[in-house]
Order: sequence, then structure tokens, then C-alpha cells
Amino acid sequence: MLLSSNIPPQQLLADFISSAVAQAHHIYCIAQYANNTVLIHTENGEYSNVLPTSLSHFLATSNTGWYAINETPFSKKQHIGQTLLEMELDRDFLLLRNIQAEDCTLFILVQLKPFGIAKDNYLLSAEKKQFERTIRGFIESLLSLRSRDKEILKDIAKSNQMTAVEIADTKTKLSIQSQNYEVAISQFIQLIVNKLQQKYSIEIRISREFVDDLKEYRLPFDQLEPNLERHVQIELNLALAKGESEIVLTPSHLVSFANSSKSVVYANNEGMQLGRHAKTYKLLDRYEAAANIAQEKGLSVIGKNIGNHCSPSVSNASITDALNKHAKKIFELFGKYPDRWNTIRHNFRSVANIIEKETERRRDIA
Repeated sequence: MLLSSNIPPQQLLADFISSAVAQAHHIYCIAQYANNTVLIHTENGEYSNVLPTSLSHFLATSNTGWYAINETPFSKKQHIGQTLLEMELDRDFLLLRNIQAEDCTLFILVQLKPFGIAKDNYLLSAEKKQFERTIRGFIESLLSLRSRDKEILKDIAKSNQMTAVEIADTKTKLSIQSQNYEVAISQFIQLIVNKLQQKYSIEIRISREFVDDLKEYRLPFDQLEPNLERHVQIELNLALAKGESEIVLTPSHLVSFANSSKSVVYANNEGMQLGRHAKTYKLLDRYEAAANIAQEKGLSVIGKNIGNHCSPSVSNASITDALNKHAKKIFELFGKYPDRWNTIRHNFRSVANIIEKETERRRDIA
């Protein structure tokens, strides 16, 4: 349903008078715009006939009052051969002129006749005055309502525009804050990395995924440096064993040693000689870290969830294949380090399966 401010004023008045005044028969609501455009609405809709040639003169010279149809531009018949009384009785069209709307000047020409039992009688002078006051009141109320609706729409549009500007401004500020936070975090972690590089004489690179996860880091930042140092110590042993000269920090290195009941309990790695077990050792660390992350999120310790939390992620099939290939070394490392990899050792069924199979295989050989 359209608001009154979105309905052309000549249509608004003609439709309302037609529906509200039972005595109204024929209605011509004429709108004259500043560019000399003239539009007319009737009780049956838009006036589609050619505009009468005398309409302009009629609107310019006629006064507010009552007219017979023959005295208006909407009849081609001449009003002749009648007495003054007959002429007065035939004047049943009320003309209200020069009604100012916001965008045009309105003229209302409406035929009014008695209604009900006295429908064949003529209107009396007092009745005509009453209709004139009533219809004028309708017009003033409708145009006032239309003006208020228009102001309300303007206020709504202005408010929506201001809200859109505020939302855009807030998004911009949040984006800037996020960028500033990322820069601050990166600078902070780089200071720690620089210290660790100098201390352990190895190059440490920071992955993009590590920075992204660091923005969601919820643990105390005063624990971040010692936590990272322990991860670096582990990675350093693995790197030395494989002859590598750098360490890459990934999201798995944000897993806390101190604050998680599910965190890995690491043994003292100083002087650890991993040898041919180095790759398997790192593989278990990777799966253990991913399993801890999954558990802290309330997820089951299964291949799919572990794979999704590895960086980069891997498929369940890849995890199963890797475990089978490293089965012998996993068995040996589990025996050598009984306090390590507790999460996957006790909760990951795929690991339990290869340990069982390897145990049976060794038993059969013996």
C-alpha cells in the first residue's frame, strides 16, 4: 500500500471523496503544475479525454461556488431557456479552487445530490453550505497528512543515509583497527623470534597461517614467549637431525604447554639423538598438536578433525597411510617416550590399531 505522499494529489482527493461522500456522483479533480501540465482524476480514474479548450479560462475566471454542468467545460450543451430558480436548482457541481498542494494547484469540481429517500430532490442552500465545509475539511486534512507523510519519508531516508554512513565508517575503523592489531602482533612476535634466532643460531620464519591464528590467540601473552621457545627447542632438534637450517612457525606452535590439560607433556630434549626416527617424531608431534586443538574445540579425536587442524590440512586417508608407513618407528618411539603424545596415544583409534598390529607382529616374530 502506497503512502499518501506517493499518490498524486489529484488522485488522492478524487478517490477519497468518491469513497467517503455517498452523495458525490461525478468528480473532476484538476491539478495544474508549474510547467503548465494539467492532469485530471475522476471517480472512475484518470481523465483520458482531450482537455476541454475552455478549461484554462474556466479555472482562471470562475469563483468558488456551485455550477450546473452546462456552465463547466465538461459539457458541450448550452444552459439556456431556464428560469433563475431552475438554473439555481441545477447547480449541483461544487467548485473549490486554488487549493495549494506542495507541487501543484488543485481545483475540485464535484457533483453532489441528495442520498437515500430524498435522492430525487434538489439540495437546499443549507445543505450545499454543509457539503462545502465538509469537503473542504476533507481536503485540508488529506493534504496535511500527505505533507506529514512526505516529511516522515524524508526523515527516514535521511536516517537510513546516516545509518549507512555510520556503518561504513564503523567498518572502516574496524578494518583499520584489525590492520593495526595485526601489525602490532606481527611486530611483537618478530621481537620474540629475533631473540630466539639469536639464542639458538637458526633462522625462524613466520607463516601467514601462524599470524592469522595469532589474531585469535586467547591465552595470556606473557606465556607466549616461553611457550614458543619450547616449540623452537623441539623443532631445533628435529631440524638438526635432518640437517635443516630453518624453522617455520605454524598454528600448531601456538598450542600451550602450560594452560591446557590436554597439552603434550614433553620430555627433556637436550642432547636427544633422534637419528632415523626424526621424521616420525615430527609427524607424531604434528598430529598430537592438531588433536589437542580439535579437542579444545569440543571435537572428537578422529582422522578428519586431526587432518583439518594440521597446517597445511591433510586428508584422513593421508593420515592413515602415514601411520601405517611409520608403524615400526611409532611403536619404538612410544616405548622410548611413554609420557609423550598422550592424546593420540589414548584417544586416536588409528594409532591404537597400528600399535596393536605392531605388537602382534613382534610377538609372532619372537
